[in-house]
Amino acid sequence: MFYKLMKCLLMMLIISCTWVTIFSKVTVKKGILFTDDFEKGTVKWDFVNPDKTKIVDSGDPRHDKVLSLHSGGEAVYALIKGSHGWTNIKVEGDVFFPFYYHHYMGLIYNYNVTGTRVDFGSIFLLGPYGDDLQNYYKTYRKLQEHPPDHFLGNIILVNPHRDSNASRLLYPEYWVTLKGDSAVKPGEWHHFKGEIVGPTCHFYVGDMETPQVTYNYFEYSSGRVGFKPRFVGSECRLDNIKVTSIKELSYKGPPLPAGRDYKPGKLLTTWDVIGPFNKRIKEIENNGFVPGKLYDVEKKKYQWEPFKVDGRGCIVSGKIVRRFNGKWFAYFHTGIASDIKKEVTLEFSSSNPLVIRVNNTLAGNIGAMFVTWYDFWENPEHKGAKINVTLKPGENHIIVLVKGGRYGGDGFFAYCRIKE
Repeated sequence: MFYKLMKCLLMMLIISCTWVTIFSKVTVKKGILFTDDFEKGTVKWDFVNPDKTKIVDSGDPRHDKVLSLHSGGEAVYALIKGSHGWTNIKVEGDVFFPFYYHHYMGLIYNYNVTGTRVDFGSIFLLGPYGDDLQNYYKTYRKLQEHPPDHFLGNIILVNPHRDSNASRLLYPEYWVTLKGDSAVKPGEWHHFKGEIVGPTCHFYVGDMETPQVTYNYFEYSSGRVGFKPRFVGSECRLDNIKVTSIKELSYKGPPLPAGRDYKPGKLLTTWDVIGPFNKRIKEIENNGFVPGKLYDVEKKKYQWEPFKVDGRGCIVSGKIVRRFNGKWFAYFHTGIASDIKKEVTLEFSSSNPLVIRVNNTLAGNIGAMFVTWYDFWENPEHKGAKINVTLKPGENHIIVLVKGGRYGGDGFFAYCRIKE
């Protein structure tokens, strides 16, 4: 009797393992990580500010129930449960904007939390919009029947968040205007797709073969996936979200949008950093660059550390400074070697105010610019700010104090122009 029972249990175990193996093979073959049409509520999602999210009836039998994300003057994120550590994925879905009022849908990818800090990649789709919400609510039907052609928007823009701070002002070259079949119209559903492999995201709308944007320069390679509405404005709706595992990006063509010609080798790209701090540190300013020296600031020890610029040559200070806890200040250092005493011009394109010191001497201040441009040093239309300095023979130490925490992004580019 005992042997028969053991034989029966063994057979059940073999059958169970076989089905698990078959199921696993099918799952791997399909590569589907997640699907949701929102007909069963929001059990598959985590929300930041859940009172701004709800399931609504779309009024369209092709979509039925959908997820509605409302702006509210604060962060509103819808994150897929269990997506921690996801990488090499394709995210697809449908988006709908009910009104001609400030709205967008932001794809969130590679979302990471470090202590109280939140960082994630994001590319947003902004439909056409006007400015008077109440008026558009009242005239909604009329607008659907006769859509205006003078509204702003219908763009895609790169907008990674660092310490939950939007950073779109660092990436003006990624501004893409949607036209033709890719143009977004409120009151209509539009399909979108994002392919994320490591730190790279290709974003599609309308044309599912050629992306509108290929963005390669976010610093995280994995993390949670989700969506967000505009910080202020009207709602966006989502349906038929699907996430699939992929091995590589499907688009193999040149970087998009076209026309970008990064030349980081021409810029100052070897940097060190110390910070962040909630105030200027006079001891650091007096000492200059002293590798290995420890500074005790508010019971925490700091020292100079190497800092990696992005692939464009941008010193993304938002990776260091904070937006919300008051630690807005950081010091960045680079060295410039000179064989003789010479006059040079230090040029900057910066989203933040900068204080420049050369060889422990104040050289000047740079004001914040509306956006930063990677080609500021060679494109007169994107010119930055300049400071004339004298280099001594040997190694010259340039220290840049950044005051960050600016909404729209923290970062700068730097170039040394030798006078002819």
